[in-house]
Amino acid sequence: MTDTLIVDGYNIMRSIPELDRAMDIDLRGARKMLEFYLLRYSSRERSIKRIYIVYDGKDSINGGAEDAGMIKNIFSPSSSNADREIVNLLKKTERPDRVAVLSRDNFVINHTRVMGARPVPMAIFKKKISDGEHRFKNEPIDEGLKHKINLELKKLWGLE
Repeated sequence: MTDTLIVDGYNIMRSIPELDRAMDIDLRGARKMLEFYLLRYSSRERSIKRIYIVYDGKDSINGGAEDAGMIKNIFSPSSSNADREIVNLLKKTERPDRVAVLSRDNFVINHTRVMGARPVPMAIFKKKISDGEHRFKNEPIDEGLKHKINLELKKLWGLE
């Protein structure tokens, strides 16, 4: 049973076309979209109680961590990177057999396996969050739907 999910933040965001595009427009908004997808994934993997999203970051810009309920965003210090921070989290884990790691980085995946945690294949992640929809095609979204989505997100995030 997996109760903790560790996510290689920007690595995964670059693997999902709509998040990759969103990162170039609104990085904070793209991170919120990733959180939404991870909450959706956890609703299908009901044993997950805690999600750590690890980002490459500069401690002078981002600070160390942001806690948002079951999700904790961690920004690596300037002396490190997200991959090393994920490995450090795994080293501190008392029960690595209850940890899953979502990354497409071979360094992270190999360390995940060696430490006894479970890598989550990207295809399985995408399938569980898509609900059978074809969300990750590179098809354009019509302008009316874009506007509606933007309005809903602004309300959700308290920007309007």
